[in-house]
Amino acid sequence: MSKGTRQGGFPFLDPEQIHRAAVICHRNADADAYLSAYAVSFLLRALAPGCEVDIVTPEGMTTLTRRLSRRFPHRVVEESEEEYDIFVAVDVGDTELLKGWLDKLKASKGVKVLVDHHPLRDRDAYDHVVVDEGATSAAEVVYSLFSEAKVEVDAKTAQALLEAIMFDSSHLTIAGPAGLKAVVGLLDSGADIAVARRELRSEPDYGEVLAKLKGAQRLKIYRLGTWVAATSLVGSFQAHVARALLYLGADVALVGGEAEGETRVSMRSTQRFSGATGLQLGTQVAEAVAKKLGGHGGGHATAASFSTDAGEEEALEESLKTVAGLLEAEAKPLE
Repeated sequence: MSKGTRQGGFPFLDPEQIHRAAVICHRNADADAYLSAYAVSFLLRALAPGCEVDIVTPEGMTTLTRRLSRRFPHRVVEESEEEYDIFVAVDVGDTELLKGWLDKLKASKGVKVLVDHHPLRDRDAYDHVVVDEGATSAAEVVYSLFSEAKVEVDAKTAQALLEAIMFDSSHLTIAGPAGLKAVVGLLDSGADIAVARRELRSEPDYGEVLAKLKGAQRLKIYRLGTWVAATSLVGSFQAHVARALLYLGADVALVGGEAEGETRVSMRSTQRFSGATGLQLGTQVAEAVAKKLGGHGGGHATAASFSTDAGEEEALEESLKTVAGLLEAEAKPLE
């Protein structure tokens, strides 16, 4: 695609002015963040041929993301002294998750764009936002940018976007109509759903297995009205343990632990619980508790997390208390 000025749409400036771009993921980038960034890089280079793009992964990537990045290779940096003409933050949710790059954004004269599916916050950090809170993945939002820009998705980028959508929608089990429509379009562009299933399936490493077993060993069960809540404490893989507790039968799982000098709490709930109660873990629990404890957090209705300097037991207790309060129920311990 030849260069040309695009009025009113992504990338929100004349492509002739884009020589260097940074596409920024949240810290410890997951598959949706990295693969969406990979696709945004393709789109930027299609709109501004010759521009150099860095994918930024503050504090690295998850184990699965590192493996996927070998299939979808790109120049990746955690830190950089480069000056960029445009910054595109993808799947960030909260500017705190940009870590040191937030200061770089604020100090730069480059255009700052947010592409996300999390509830919009910290609007002042960006010049332009493209946010669809109804999407189940950032990749869905990125895919819509290709259509708006009239840029064709090649087969490899289509595969990356498909795997990102499948990752964040629990293999399409919670995907909405827009997500499923995007999947059909990506398959038409050459993506392979069987390959995506295989690539997203990974054998858990020893650390993950140990964390899940310890999480089960330290499990506490509570009755919240008609619902069952499970809590536990582990030093790592909190999100994996929370998901495992749902598989064991909990309606909502809260798992905390201290790691790298801070306390982290991951939260998961079933679709049935979310639909019946209307409780939004991201905004109503993670954000609220983080604010109360002097931390930061957020997420979606059924998956959220926060970080704080408070102790792990205090953070977990406050999380359970908040969920119980929203349900107007007492958290009754079960033996």
